[in-house]
Amino acid sequence: MDTGYVENGFIVDLTSAKKTSEIIYELSRVLDMPESKDKHICLKLGSIDLSESELTSIKTLVELMESQLAFISTSSETTLNSATALDIKISEFTNNIEAPVFETTPEISEDVSNALDNIFSESNQEVAKQNAAEEDDISPIVRDNENISEKIESEELKEDTDEEVIAQKNEAETLPTLYLRKTIRSGQSISSDGNIVVIGDVNPGAEIIAKGDITVWGILGGIAHAGSDGNNYAKIRALKLNPVQIRIGEIFARRPDTINIPYVQRSSEYVPEEAFTYKGRIVIRKIHEEN
Repeated sequence: MDTGYVENGFIVDLTSAKKTSEIIYELSRVLDMPESKDKHICLKLGSIDLSESELTSIKTLVELMESQLAFISTSSETTLNSATALDIKISEFTNNIEAPVFETTPEISEDVSNALDNIFSESNQEVAKQNAAEEDDISPIVRDNENISEKIESEELKEDTDEEVIAQKNEAETLPTLYLRKTIRSGQSISSDGNIVVIGDVNPGAEIIAKGDITVWGILGGIAHAGSDGNNYAKIRALKLNPVQIRIGEIFARRPDTINIPYVQRSSEYVPEEAFTYKGRIVIRKIHEEN
């Protein structure tokens, strides 16, 4: 089994999908973004079992969306055998971390879900009920337009002095820091057991994973995962946060449907932004914003 990435690659993380209809729905949404066009798509499929016909449909969808399927990664023996039979390349991603449940998978309407299940002959009432229950807890990524920062500061004054919580909050200060003076291109993945500081952009389709905090002195447009060992107090900072997917500790979020800005216009007047968790949600707020 090969390892590594391909030139002009674009990572799509589908490890949270529990059935084929969810893969098709989410993949079609990601591939509809302009930044994914004409790219070599690298799919992270997790443990889902896919037949040859299902993988063929996925490959066909990628090609119809003006891209190419470069390789897949999977922990499923069934999917592995199907890919081998179809001569689809299997590759292990360099950053092999366990992906928690994707917190902000967009809600699929009942009609769309049923239609996709009928197409792929995977109607499963128990799975559907489980997914519906999980969707009740979905909390989308939000911008701090509700004075959340003020609420947090007020609550922190009342917070107890739990030593474990204090240690998690201060963990980043004790970890080593990896400094990168480069642009992280689509298809590339960077990981570290400490903090990561990038002097440059993280392009859509790239992935950056850190045990501690992530700081990007540029535009963060790809996948970012801070606190990869489960620390929900980690932070992600950038001059402009426009991630396709974002994770902090065990909390996932993605760019909302209403925001489709693949390339942010450069400006000399950026106000740095910070992503953090608050009551099970990922919130983005401005840093040092003038009143």
